[in-house]
Amino acid sequence: MKLFLALLLITPLLAEEPITRLACGSCYKPQRDKGIFKTIAADKPQLFLFMGDNIYGDTDDEKVMAEKYRRLNIQPDYAAFKKTTPVLATWDDHDYGRNDAGREFAFKETSAKLFFDAFDFPTDHEARKSPGIYHSKIMGPAGKRLQLIFLDTRSFRSSLPQVKEGRRKVYVPQNGPEATMLGNTQWKWLAAELKKPAELRIIVSSIQVLATAHRFEKWANMPDERSRLFKLLKDTNSGPTILLSGDRHLAEVSQLSTDQSALPYDLYEMTSSGMTHAGAPDDPGPLRLQGTFTRAKNYGLIDIAWQKASPAVTLTIRSAEGKTLSATEVRFP
Repeated sequence: MKLFLALLLITPLLAEEPITRLACGSCYKPQRDKGIFKTIAADKPQLFLFMGDNIYGDTDDEKVMAEKYRRLNIQPDYAAFKKTTPVLATWDDHDYGRNDAGREFAFKETSAKLFFDAFDFPTDHEARKSPGIYHSKIMGPAGKRLQLIFLDTRSFRSSLPQVKEGRRKVYVPQNGPEATMLGNTQWKWLAAELKKPAELRIIVSSIQVLATAHRFEKWANMPDERSRLFKLLKDTNSGPTILLSGDRHLAEVSQLSTDQSALPYDLYEMTSSGMTHAGAPDDPGPLRLQGTFTRAKNYGLIDIAWQKASPAVTLTIRSAEGKTLSATEVRFP
């Protein structure tokens, strides 16, 4: 009884502790795990962010998808990890159900339910009450509040036609009123979220936001939507914001200057992709920071130093064995 009462007294205090370290990653196959969650656990993050392709469901069969989530949750290292470290998640195409799929995918409602169940969303969670899986969370005390925003770049995204260039297929950029990455409802939700009080925001997009040069899925396939995001960050006076993404089977950090975005701060994006398999080709882009690219299996760390003026953030890319491959310091004016 004494222990129970002590826990009741401690729990509210723990809930107000500032978040100073998070880990993140994407593109994970439980059957290929060689111990990466043990490595991440040794870094002692307070949270882990799954950024998409958390399983490779690739199906519209409910039983098949449910079984693959079951295999994730019984993977010994992951099962032990999530007992001590909260896991928050969004999805990408392979756990949505089909490669590069958007709003046309007929299985998306069932897929969303399986996603919510697999990641222990309460039955009354706001995200379950509307289509899609976008959600957010604010953590920490006033003055050190971290807002985590998880976008759904699948459920509402309009089609991305492709053309053949030589032996490869390339997406054709889409603009105009019918082209959307998030859909009207999610855009309105995001605008409201960005107005909530927070000293630092981390926006998780399964696909890359800043990269422009490669031929795969990216926000730059819908240039107007990409510009809309930057304008929304400015118009809502969102304050210090970091972008995270996965998908690419590589890791890198990109930087968009204030001259290019019209934001009052440089916008940074850390891509961390390939927890159990990586090796994408090196398609250098104009926004990539030198020395941050790797094709090795990897995960990311976000360290936050809470200061009176504005937080300082370090974005670290680490190998599956725990070796630091790059570290980027981000400071806000």
